[in-house]
Amino acid sequence: MPKKYNRIQYSKPNIPVHPSLSSSTAPSHHGAHTQAPESSTSVNDLIQHLRRSQAPPTIERSHSDSNPHPSVHPSLKSILQVPDTPAPRPRLQTAARRRQRGPAGPPPPRSWLVDSIHAPRSLRGGSASADSAHNVARRLDRLPGIYLPDEHTLMHLTLKSMAKNWTWHVEYDQYYLATLPELLKQALLAYIAVHSPQPTTRSALELLFLDETTLDDATGSEAITHLDLSGGTILKDLSKIFDKQPRTPTTAEDRTPIPDAWDAPSPTPFSAPTTRFPALTHLSLAHPPSPSWRALLSALPHLRSLTHLSLAHWPAPSLTPNAKTATLASPTGNVQYGASDIYSASDGNWSEGAGLLRRLGRGTLCLKWLDLDGCTAWLPALRWTDGEGAGGVDWTGAWRGVETVRCAQGWVPRGVDGRSEAGLQTREEARDEAALEWDVERERRRYRERVAKEAWVEREVEVRRVEAWVGARRRGRAGRVVFEKTAVEEWVDRALGERSRGGVDVN
Repeated sequence: MPKKYNRIQYSKPNIPVHPSLSSSTAPSHHGAHTQAPESSTSVNDLIQHLRRSQAPPTIERSHSDSNPHPSVHPSLKSILQVPDTPAPRPRLQTAARRRQRGPAGPPPPRSWLVDSIHAPRSLRGGSASADSAHNVARRLDRLPGIYLPDEHTLMHLTLKSMAKNWTWHVEYDQYYLATLPELLKQALLAYIAVHSPQPTTRSALELLFLDETTLDDATGSEAITHLDLSGGTILKDLSKIFDKQPRTPTTAEDRTPIPDAWDAPSPTPFSAPTTRFPALTHLSLAHPPSPSWRALLSALPHLRSLTHLSLAHWPAPSLTPNAKTATLASPTGNVQYGASDIYSASDGNWSEGAGLLRRLGRGTLCLKWLDLDGCTAWLPALRWTDGEGAGGVDWTGAWRGVETVRCAQGWVPRGVDGRSEAGLQTREEARDEAALEWDVERERRRYRERVAKEAWVEREVEVRRVEAWVGARRRGRAGRVVFEKTAVEEWVDRALGERSRGGVDVN
């Protein structure tokens, strides 16, 4: 039998009608006759009425004031004598009235900003340690005798602008930089070392010193005598910069001629100078971002003609500066990985530094002027010797021609007024010893300044000890060496000289 299906009947739900849509005359409860309304309102009319009644007043005003007068073409205004249309009302600058808010949360304590290198100078309060470590002034005249235009000339402004936009010029003026005169190339590198936000690179130097074999009208680098590479990131490529690749012979005269017989002597092959700067005598490698004594020693074959060398603000001489705490395991115990450790300076063990300086002296026999500004922390390596009095820098041999050594610290404690047992004392400390209110921040600042001044005094004393030791070693054997120290007052220099003579053995 066929299966029966029960069909479900869906009934329409009984939805009550809105009172506004119902007729004005309601039917009576007694079944009276219903009359049709005289006027009926449609749904669209009710919706429009609700929109008008519920709209905010600001919108109505904006629509009414958006175009109060009909627009007329300017050529017809004079004919029809229509007044000019008033300018529209300015918009409300809500974004300008919004308060400029800083970072969320409370402001940082003042003690956090005193020692920060990113804090303004006013918040740092002239901290001696911060000024000495991070506010080292860079000099245009780092190398003596370099050509520098006057500050109020157009050449000065041009070189300064090129240095500030050096990356852009390397990208878009790369084929014009090589055509500059060699004197301007030397001055441009000095300006780049001071004013450029980014240090120069090896590729930029290669573009600057192209020769005529590569680019027409290029001036080359054969007559360059002063080279300022301060602040550059090219120390690892230093030897590659000085190396000049011999050009490939392209003409028939440059090619090696074919001999007439098999037993004929071979002609001299074509060769070119291997040094890019054959006339270089002044070199500056100051303020290196990533110094490398290994790279400097590997470039010594190209620096034999140097008479002036600047190594300002270099770290202590070491071939493994990042392995001072590393050790190697051995059957007898742990062995130091490098030649010096973190305690070498405090123990007076400058064997590695003195050995590297001795190698540097053997590669620069013509040296007469040495710049060691900011290197007073490792100046004892200049007078270190082993137990037998040898093994250090040879001041009477390789460096017997050195006449001037610049070894200033680059800063002087502020308000130098007198001496105390802890070092030099500022006028503020001398005048305000009995403070009415004890402040922890002021005491912390004074302590930091006192420690920095103690280190400053000790380094100045060490400079005078090195000067006395070198003078005693060269007495009767070579000329006198002049040590250009930090410019301080006469009484400070005299007091430091007394301390240095009392604590050094020149024999």
